[in-house]
Amino acid sequence: MRGFTKEMISIFSSKTRCEILEMLMEGYDHPDDLAEELGLTRQAVDKHLVKLHEWGMVERNAVFPPEGRPKIVYDLTRSGKKLMNTLDKLARRYRATMIERAENEIEQLDRKLAEGELSEKVYKKKIKEIKQRWGYTELIEEQY
Repeated sequence: MRGFTKEMISIFSSKTRCEILEMLMEGYDHPDDLAEELGLTRQAVDKHLVKLHEWGMVERNAVFPPEGRPKIVYDLTRSGKKLMNTLDKLARRYRATMIERAENEIEQLDRKLAEGELSEKVYKKKIKEIKQRWGYTELIEEQY
């Protein structure tokens, strides 16, 4: 895996950064609102926003209210939105592949059970293993 890819994965390996990106897509824009919703300090949110800004995922803008000080707000950049949508499509395709693979393994076990190659006890054990390995139940629930 190339260095750039590893670094990109590190950006998305942070649950907090992923939640911030999701919230920005939902319309949140001020770090205080993000911090409150996530149960984090403003400083923690700012560190994540700086990293996302360095990667070109988010942009900062100043909002000048009629009274008071200007506020800095954040929004996803066009390339950030495009990347998020691409990753979402990729994840959905991969999930479908995982479901298909689990279903193929289950079909093979069904055939072996029907042909008497497996006992019912072994069949149930292997089905349970497949479902646990692939998170099959969760995958099916997420799909619908």
